[in-house]
Amino acid sequence: MRYLYVPAIVLLGVLAGCDADKTLKVAANDYCSVDSPTNTVDVVNNKPFEPWGWAYNVSDGSIPKNVSIEIISSSKDVVLTAPVIRSSRPDVAKVFGKPDLEMAGFGGNINISALKPGVYGINVIQEDGPRRYVCKSPVKFKVVAPKA
Repeated sequence: MRYLYVPAIVLLGVLAGCDADKTLKVAANDYCSVDSPTNTVDVVNNKPFEPWGWAYNVSDGSIPKNVSIEIISSSKDVVLTAPVIRSSRPDVAKVFGKPDLEMAGFGGNINISALKPGVYGINVIQEDGPRRYVCKSPVKFKVVAPKA
């Protein structure tokens, strides 16, 4: 009888690993902030877009290494995704009383020349292994064409 259990256990082990390479989208929380741009800023699409802010995984207090920005159109489509880099934010660590959050900051320099004039939103994406934490920022910014 034990010979029947061994193949069954092996089969279950193989099946358990079938989704190991898939990214799990985890609806995150509001533990992020896009400090720039703000709602009052017009961004010219022929200049570098330099978003910055902070984000961390509140469920375990960690700071996932990989962070990126999704730019969302007014029709709710992701029109651009770009990686940003982590940066020091001692102010965030101090506000939350958690010294481990000092590197929760992020910033980047993103080419937005392909974006058409209009109003856009931002999602902050953090990836930790197969988990993808999505934080929807309330920030809306306006992309404008350069003045002639």
